Amino acid sequence: MYIECLYLMLMLISFCRLFNDLHYSYIPTIQDKQMLHNKTLGYVQFVSNNDRLVGGIHGTWDDHDYGGNDRGYELNNKEERRDAYLNFLDVPKDSQRYNRKGMYSSIKFGQDDNIVKVIFLDTRWHREKHCIPSVGSHPSIPMGALVACLTRLITAGLDLPSILPSWTSCTKRKDVLGEEQWRWLEDQVNESKASVHIVVSSIQVLTTNPVVESWGHFPSEKERLLKTLNNVNGLVILSGDVHHAEISSAKRSHGDNKQSMEASNHGAFVEVTSSGLTHSCDEPFYGPLCKPILEAFPTNRLEGSNVEGPDLPSYYTSRNFGSVEIDWKLQSYKISVHNTSGQIILSTGIKMDTTANMSVSDIDAIPNCIDGHLVPVFKDVVSFYIAGFLIFCVWYLFLQSDDDKFEGASTNRQPNKKTKEA
Repeated sequence: MYIECLYLMLMLISFCRLFNDLHYSYIPTIQDKQMLHNKTLGYVQFVSNNDRLVGGIHGTWDDHDYGGNDRGYELNNKEERRDAYLNFLDVPKDSQRYNRKGMYSSIKFGQDDNIVKVIFLDTRWHREKHCIPSVGSHPSIPMGALVACLTRLITAGLDLPSILPSWTSCTKRKDVLGEEQWRWLEDQVNESKASVHIVVSSIQVLTTNPVVESWGHFPSEKERLLKTLNNVNGLVILSGDVHHAEISSAKRSHGDNKQSMEASNHGAFVEVTSSGLTHSCDEPFYGPLCKPILEAFPTNRLEGSNVEGPDLPSYYTSRNFGSVEIDWKLQSYKISVHNTSGQIILSTGIKMDTTANMSVSDIDAIPNCIDGHLVPVFKDVVSFYIAGFLIFCVWYLFLQSDDDKFEGASTNRQPNKKTKEA
């Protein structure tokens, strides 16, 4: 038996920019009305497909839904933004979610022993600034999003939190969820009897790519998240934000394609990223950089998840959406990423009776994007320029010395010349 309606979960994580790049103080009204009533946008038809959307529409927000690129706790009018988003999702007015500091929530599907629990996290409301604060939303900085990518690359590549431990913005302990949400999450997983647990994070968790926003830029919070989700039955993490699709694992799989597709969570965390429905990283003018950047940071990627061949990369850079298919008889489920034609591009399987069973040392050893990989290059460059500077100094001093000798010789010869003339 398949619960096909769960394809919605990954599609929502694709973040189709429902409120389309809002300004800092603007509360969405026009955009959400357009989405709900303009039939040419496609969302009206989507929500009217009642035979597939069993249980309604559920989701969380990311930066552009929240109100600004790369924004976190510093954004104003968060309560009004929350209410507008909940209204858009048609959440009943008497729901306690209108009183929460954040968009986090959970929902259960099924009954008896066949229960699926979906947990939506809010990674924006309480999230502190990056080590180098993002300028992605600054109106006076051209191509601020690209500058923000560069600053994240520098932070991770030079391991600035270690180099600048006293700088407030680069401390290792920075908040993402907030203590209220952390306690809620711990209760959600500790008290759950579900066979399938789908945890939705708007930003990626396991990626080692430092260019994008991710939990990797908040190492202590990432470690806490994974320790909280450790030993949870049938767990998968869903994420979005990055404008490409990807399947990741805390432990790289070197098995064949069949094993990766049927069950990839043998003691490891698995994450499926689907993003986005309306944007992809290969479409802008900088699109040619998308694949090289992904190829440069493959450590997190689950090998063998590309359905066209086990040796092909487990990422996809064009527009995409995701689906979740559950088979209760086999006690497993499959998460897939589809292209715009509906064809499956990436796929992996999760066994319900298998957990991410990792020791504390294993979790601590999971690669982070803040790894100092640019330090050797930086040292080489600095050494090169220092060596060049020293060579220049020696050459300059030698040249000066020769000039002094030449001037001295000229001075010694000048009186002799005058004597001869006399």
